[in-house]
Amino acid sequence: MKKLFATVAVLGLCIQFLNAQGVYLGPRIGATFANAKVDGDNEPDFDNRTSVLFGGSLELGLGDYFAIQPEVSYIQRGFDGGDDGILDLAPSLTLNYLDIGGIFKLKTGSSDQLSAYLGAGPSYSYLLSGEVGDLEIDFDEEDTFERGDWTANFAAGVQLPLGESYLFVDVRYLLGLTDVNENEDIEVRNRSYAISAGLMLPL
Repeated sequence: MKKLFATVAVLGLCIQFLNAQGVYLGPRIGATFANAKVDGDNEPDFDNRTSVLFGGSLELGLGDYFAIQPEVSYIQRGFDGGDDGILDLAPSLTLNYLDIGGIFKLKTGSSDQLSAYLGAGPSYSYLLSGEVGDLEIDFDEEDTFERGDWTANFAAGVQLPLGESYLFVDVRYLLGLTDVNENEDIEVRNRSYAISAGLMLPL
Protein backbone atom coordinates (compact mmCIF):
# COMPACT_ATOMS: atom_id res chain seq x y z
CA MET A 1 0.00 0.00 0.00
CA LYS A 2 2.86 2.40 0.80
CA LYS A 3 4.48 1.69 -2.58
CA LEU A 4 1.19 2.34 -4.37
CA PHE A 5 0.71 5.61 -2.48
CA ALA A 6 4.26 6.70 -3.29
CA THR A 7 3.80 5.84 -6.98
CA VAL A 8 0.55 7.82 -7.20
CA ALA A 9 2.16 10.76 -5.40
CA VAL A 10 5.15 10.81 -7.76
CA LEU A 11 2.89 10.62 -10.82
CA GLY A 12 0.78 13.46 -9.45
CA LEU A 13 3.85 15.62 -8.90
CA CYS A 14 5.10 14.89 -12.42
CA ILE A 15 1.73 15.83 -13.94
CA GLN A 16 1.62 19.06 -11.92
CA PHE A 17 5.18 19.91 -12.97
CA LEU A 18 4.45 19.32 -16.66
CA ASN A 19 1.23 21.32 -16.52
CA ALA A 20 3.03 24.20 -14.85
CA GLN A 21 5.85 24.27 -17.36
CA GLY A 22 3.85 23.62 -20.55
CA VAL A 23 3.46 20.54 -22.71
CA TYR A 24 2.85 20.81 -26.47
CA LEU A 25 2.20 18.22 -29.17
CA GLY A 26 1.96 18.66 -32.91
CA PRO A 27 2.87 17.62 -36.45
CA ARG A 28 6.09 18.50 -38.25
CA ILE A 29 6.72 18.50 -42.00
CA GLY A 30 9.59 19.67 -44.14
CA ALA A 31 12.32 18.84 -46.64
CA THR A 32 15.75 17.27 -46.41
CA PHE A 33 18.82 17.83 -48.56
CA ALA A 34 20.75 14.61 -48.06
CA ASN A 35 24.22 13.53 -49.05
CA ALA A 36 26.91 11.13 -47.82
CA LYS A 37 30.52 11.25 -46.66
CA VAL A 38 32.51 8.42 -48.24
CA ASP A 39 35.95 7.35 -46.97
CA GLY A 40 37.85 4.91 -49.14
CA ASP A 41 40.33 4.75 -51.99
CA ASN A 42 38.12 7.25 -53.83
CA GLU A 43 36.17 10.03 -52.14
CA PRO A 44 33.56 11.11 -54.71
CA ASP A 45 31.35 14.17 -54.47
CA PHE A 46 27.64 13.47 -54.77
CA ASP A 47 24.71 15.77 -55.48
CA ASN A 48 22.20 16.42 -52.71
CA ARG A 49 19.07 14.30 -52.71
CA THR A 50 15.98 16.41 -51.95
CA SER A 51 13.04 14.67 -50.27
CA VAL A 52 10.31 15.12 -47.67
CA LEU A 53 10.25 14.48 -43.95
CA PHE A 54 7.23 14.30 -41.69
CA GLY A 55 6.42 13.26 -38.16
CA GLY A 56 5.42 14.57 -34.76
CA SER A 57 7.02 16.52 -31.91
CA LEU A 58 6.33 16.70 -28.17
CA GLU A 59 7.71 19.69 -26.27
CA LEU A 60 8.20 19.48 -22.51
CA GLY A 61 8.82 22.96 -21.11
CA LEU A 62 11.49 23.55 -18.48
CA GLY A 63 10.76 27.18 -17.68
CA ASP A 64 10.82 30.12 -20.08
CA TYR A 65 14.20 29.36 -21.62
CA PHE A 66 14.62 25.59 -21.82
CA ALA A 67 12.65 22.67 -23.25
CA ILE A 68 13.08 19.04 -24.25
CA GLN A 69 11.53 18.07 -27.59
CA PRO A 70 11.21 14.32 -28.33
CA GLU A 71 10.35 13.52 -31.95
CA VAL A 72 9.37 10.67 -34.27
CA SER A 73 9.85 11.23 -38.00
CA TYR A 74 9.96 9.54 -41.38
CA ILE A 75 13.02 10.80 -43.20
CA GLN A 76 14.86 9.99 -46.43
CA ARG A 77 18.63 10.01 -46.82
CA GLY A 78 21.01 9.07 -49.62
CA PHE A 79 22.38 11.01 -52.59
CA ASP A 80 22.09 11.67 -56.32
CA GLY A 81 24.76 11.76 -58.99
CA GLY A 82 27.11 8.98 -57.86
CA ASP A 83 29.65 7.50 -60.26
CA ASP A 84 29.13 3.97 -61.53
CA GLY A 85 31.45 1.56 -59.76
CA ILE A 86 31.67 3.56 -56.51
CA LEU A 87 30.30 1.35 -53.72
CA ASP A 88 28.81 -0.80 -56.50
CA LEU A 89 26.06 1.82 -56.65
CA ALA A 90 24.04 3.21 -59.52
CA PRO A 91 23.86 7.03 -59.82
CA SER A 92 21.40 7.38 -56.92
CA LEU A 93 20.83 5.99 -53.44
CA THR A 94 17.62 6.30 -51.41
CA LEU A 95 17.46 5.25 -47.74
CA ASN A 96 14.09 5.45 -45.97
CA TYR A 97 14.35 5.77 -42.18
CA LEU A 98 12.11 5.84 -39.12
CA ASP A 99 13.88 8.37 -36.90
CA ILE A 100 13.37 8.52 -33.11
CA GLY A 101 15.15 11.12 -31.04
CA GLY A 102 14.92 14.67 -29.81
CA ILE A 103 16.66 17.94 -29.06
CA PHE A 104 17.34 20.02 -25.97
CA LYS A 105 16.25 23.60 -26.72
CA LEU A 106 17.62 26.90 -25.42
CA LYS A 107 15.07 29.67 -26.12
CA THR A 108 15.29 33.46 -26.00
CA GLY A 109 11.91 34.02 -24.36
CA SER A 110 8.60 32.56 -23.18
CA SER A 111 5.96 30.84 -25.32
CA ASP A 112 3.69 33.93 -25.36
CA GLN A 113 6.07 35.98 -27.52
CA LEU A 114 8.09 35.58 -30.70
CA SER A 115 11.28 33.77 -29.77
CA ALA A 116 14.27 32.06 -31.30
CA TYR A 117 15.96 28.88 -30.15
CA LEU A 118 19.01 26.71 -30.56
CA GLY A 119 18.89 22.98 -30.06
CA ALA A 120 20.95 19.82 -30.16
CA GLY A 121 20.40 16.16 -29.45
CA PRO A 122 20.75 12.55 -30.63
CA SER A 123 18.48 10.35 -32.70
CA TYR A 124 18.40 6.73 -33.75
CA SER A 125 17.24 5.92 -37.28
CA TYR A 126 16.02 2.49 -38.37
CA LEU A 127 16.33 1.75 -42.09
CA LEU A 128 12.92 0.62 -43.34
CA SER A 129 13.75 0.23 -47.03
CA GLY A 130 15.94 1.62 -49.76
CA GLU A 131 16.78 1.70 -53.43
CA VAL A 132 20.08 1.62 -55.29
CA GLY A 133 19.17 3.21 -58.61
CA ASP A 134 15.88 1.49 -59.46
CA LEU A 135 16.66 -1.69 -57.49
CA GLU A 136 15.35 -2.30 -53.98
CA ILE A 137 17.94 -3.10 -51.32
CA ASP A 138 17.92 -6.75 -50.22
CA PHE A 139 19.00 -6.74 -46.58
CA ASP A 140 19.60 -10.51 -46.65
CA GLU A 141 22.56 -10.06 -48.99
CA GLU A 142 26.12 -9.54 -47.75
CA ASP A 143 27.82 -6.14 -48.10
CA THR A 144 24.56 -4.21 -47.96
CA PHE A 145 23.53 -1.45 -45.52
CA GLU A 146 23.28 -1.27 -41.73
CA ARG A 147 19.72 -1.01 -40.46
CA GLY A 148 20.60 1.37 -37.61
CA ASP A 149 22.16 4.85 -37.79
CA TRP A 150 22.99 7.13 -34.85
CA THR A 151 22.78 10.83 -35.69
CA ALA A 152 23.73 14.09 -33.96
CA ASN A 153 21.17 16.84 -34.66
CA PHE A 154 21.86 20.59 -34.48
CA ALA A 155 18.94 23.03 -34.83
CA ALA A 156 18.15 26.75 -35.00
CA GLY A 157 14.62 28.08 -35.29
CA VAL A 158 11.89 30.55 -34.38
CA GLN A 159 8.55 30.17 -32.60
CA LEU A 160 5.51 32.35 -33.36
CA PRO A 161 2.70 32.30 -30.74
CA LEU A 162 -0.89 31.77 -31.91
CA GLY A 163 -2.96 32.11 -28.78
CA GLU A 164 -2.10 29.12 -26.60
CA SER A 165 -0.52 27.31 -29.57
CA TYR A 166 2.52 28.26 -31.63
CA LEU A 167 4.06 27.77 -35.05
CA PHE A 168 7.72 26.92 -35.43
CA VAL A 169 10.20 26.88 -38.31
CA ASP A 170 13.71 25.50 -37.95
CA VAL A 171 16.76 24.44 -39.92
CA ARG A 172 18.96 21.52 -38.92
CA TYR A 173 22.23 19.81 -39.69
CA LEU A 174 22.08 16.02 -39.28
CA LEU A 175 25.49 14.42 -38.75
CA GLY A 176 25.45 10.66 -39.23
CA LEU A 177 27.76 8.90 -36.77
CA THR A 178 27.40 5.33 -38.06
CA ASP A 179 29.17 3.68 -40.98
CA VAL A 180 26.02 2.49 -42.76
CA ASN A 181 27.88 0.49 -45.43
CA GLU A 182 28.63 -3.11 -44.45
CA ASN A 183 31.46 -3.28 -47.00
CA GLU A 184 34.55 -3.03 -44.77
CA ASP A 185 36.65 -1.37 -47.49
CA ILE A 186 34.50 1.76 -47.75
CA GLU A 187 32.91 3.86 -45.00
CA VAL A 188 29.69 5.74 -45.71
CA ARG A 189 28.14 8.19 -43.26
CA ASN A 190 24.95 10.13 -43.83
CA ARG A 191 24.99 13.93 -43.96
CA SER A 192 21.82 16.01 -44.28
CA TYR A 193 20.38 19.49 -43.98
CA ALA A 194 16.70 19.84 -43.15
CA ILE A 195 14.14 22.62 -42.95
CA SER A 196 10.80 21.97 -41.27
CA ALA A 197 7.75 23.68 -39.82
CA GLY A 198 5.02 22.61 -37.45
CA LEU A 199 2.08 23.63 -35.28
CA MET A 200 2.36 22.83 -31.57
CA LEU A 201 -0.86 22.49 -29.57
CA PRO A 202 -1.04 22.63 -25.75
CA LEU A 203 -2.05 19.49 -23.85
